[in-house]
Amino acid sequence: MAHSKPKPVKKSVSFIQDASDGANVTEETKYTSIKQGPAVPSLKRNLAAFPLHNLLILVGLFHYGLTENVDTVLLKGFITSLPLQASYAYLLANNVHKKLKSANIPLLVVSSIVVSILLAVPTFAMLVILGAPLSNFKFRTACLALHVSQQIFTPLLVVYRLDFQQFKLLFDQDRIYLTIFQHPVLCQVLLTLGCCWLGVIPIPLDWDRPWQQWPITLLIGAYTGGIVGSVVSFVVNLVSR
Repeated sequence: MAHSKPKPVKKSVSFIQDASDGANVTEETKYTSIKQGPAVPSLKRNLAAFPLHNLLILVGLFHYGLTENVDTVLLKGFITSLPLQASYAYLLANNVHKKLKSANIPLLVVSSIVVSILLAVPTFAMLVILGAPLSNFKFRTACLALHVSQQIFTPLLVVYRLDFQQFKLLFDQDRIYLTIFQHPVLCQVLLTLGCCWLGVIPIPLDWDRPWQQWPITLLIGAYTGGIVGSVVSFVVNLVSR
């Protein structure tokens, strides 16, 4: 009896599972990208981010005698500036291009202001590290920290909707400086810091002017720096078109 040869088994390769895995990876990446959002949230109208309230606050501080009674006016000026800061934050929150459906704008504004007040503590510590007087002008330095913290953190927290993970994506940008200078809020924050730091220059000069008292020139630099930053961003966007 002749032995029959076993039939050869046809080998086949299936790509179904691999394609499925690839699709899952793609969908997961897409979902993660959507969840994280862009590194820099865009605004509907850049002009709406102009910090006009900075000028109003600064004029109000001098109107109520900042050079005559520095301590009192610094504190009262900060308290009375909060409604203006809240109004600006509300307009800014509504100006973010991609709004979240579940976003509660009033809650976002209040949360951002409260967090900014809390962040005045590390801001105060940083001012002291950079040379702010601690023994004689502790109260003034604390008030300066409150003012600067509101100008820096409130707009950032509103634009990024309290999402620190999304904010960290900014530092992964290839041309980070161009990204900052093109964005009105980021440029505003950067020049607020820079001009506040430059504001220390006139204090040691032997001019004996009332506005040379600590920390008036730093406060002027911070508020005007925000305005200058917004203008610089407008010019950069105009030139780069």
